[in-house]
Amino acid sequence: MIDAIASVSGALPAPELAPRPIAPTGDFSRLVGEGLGALNDSLGASDQALRSMAAGEAIPLHDVMIAMERARLDMQFAVEVRNRVVEAYQQLTQMQL
Repeated sequence: MIDAIASVSGALPAPELAPRPIAPTGDFSRLVGEGLGALNDSLGASDQALRSMAAGEAIPLHDVMIAMERARLDMQFAVEVRNRVVEAYQQLTQMQL
């Protein structure tokens, strides 16, 4: 039994300790635009689900709640990103050259 465990432990590859370099995928303005587009889609889906339920359509309540929570989390994430960008800009403007 112990021999079987020893043979398995020797076959495992060593973990990589060095971080892999990340290749840039695009410019910042494109990423922000895509993020805001996704946020707008999420808010629109939430609004549409809520309006459908209010109109009396047969839409499950849990689907409406999931759409609303997804939209809330997306909005909260966008606000936090904005706060970080503003904070970084303020730190850059306060640097002395």
